[in-house]
Amino acid sequence: MPFVSRIQLYILRECLMGLVLVLGILLVAILMIDVVEQLRTVGGDVSLSLLGALRLSLMKMPQIVEQTLPFGLLVASMMAFTRLNRRSELSIIRASGLSAWRFLAPAMVLGLVLGVFATTILNPFAARLTESFEITRARMLDENRQAVAVSDTGIWLRQGDDTSQIVIHAAHVEEGGVVLRDVKMIEEERLYAGSQPTSDFAFTRRIDASRATLRDGFWQLENVIENLPNQAPDRKSNLTIPSSLDANTLLDRFASPNTVGFWSLPRFIKQTRDAGLDVSRYRMRWHQLMATPALFVAMSLIGAVVCLRLQRMGGTSQLLAIGALGAIGLYFFTQFSSSLGATGAAPPLIAAWSPPLFVLFSTLAWVAYREDG
Repeated sequence: MPFVSRIQLYILRECLMGLVLVLGILLVAILMIDVVEQLRTVGGDVSLSLLGALRLSLMKMPQIVEQTLPFGLLVASMMAFTRLNRRSELSIIRASGLSAWRFLAPAMVLGLVLGVFATTILNPFAARLTESFEITRARMLDENRQAVAVSDTGIWLRQGDDTSQIVIHAAHVEEGGVVLRDVKMIEEERLYAGSQPTSDFAFTRRIDASRATLRDGFWQLENVIENLPNQAPDRKSNLTIPSSLDANTLLDRFASPNTVGFWSLPRFIKQTRDAGLDVSRYRMRWHQLMATPALFVAMSLIGAVVCLRLQRMGGTSQLLAIGALGAIGLYFFTQFSSSLGATGAAPPLIAAWSPPLFVLFSTLAWVAYREDG
């Protein structure tokens, strides 16, 4: 028997047709809902056209595809094997001597290939567009005045209001980001054309400090050197700078794991760890992406095995419901486990891999028990 038979190619084609149909319906429905949501949220604060809302929604579309692919694969697998069962083709395939492992292989291979594709190609593309979406939306709402970023040289922050901007650089952070070491601050003030504010800023002063502590409403600086234009440096032991940053939510402004692509995550994790920040949620995201192929294979296998019962024996609807509930349970179990890994309550490696591998091996064991005895 050839490694890939015509029957397997036929089953693979059925799964692909179902996947295209399911994803098409899901994405059109989600796109319509998201356009309305953008008009309601962003359009409620600024003037936003229908085309602008559609542009914002299309930026989120790759990430939506990434999130809906497992469920699309589940439903596509159910549809494909239900059709085979209803047309009695599954009975003929069994009668031809093809084992369950052989005719389930196309669904499993499809899940594996899509999982690798989603991790290595779709995710970096989706992360780039998600970042563009967040920047564009923040620019529209004028909410981009506070930011946190990490580079090879340390951590960068930005704070400001309608009249001034302060860019902050620190070589290292401590106490979860509340204390900064070897700090440099560049302050700029907005320029006015008469009484009308412009989008330009002018340099006001530079401040160097050995330590900066974020208090409620201000930065407490120690061992300060203040540099003003056309003046000699002024050394001070302490200095306070007003701040709009919140010590409790400072790191929530840091880059979302969804905006960092698969290939960039290892370097990003290293930079973030070197800067002294917690990397649990980024490590969790990395392992979650690595486990995506296993999740996809588990989803496709669940959709297939619940449809193996012969149509004339009845109980197909109950099995389909069980499969759907199992997939939903896997999704929520994965989300709960991800939360544990992101907060450091569980090792990211275990939190990411346990749910898909448990379901995958359980499904394989069930197939082996039913088909092989």
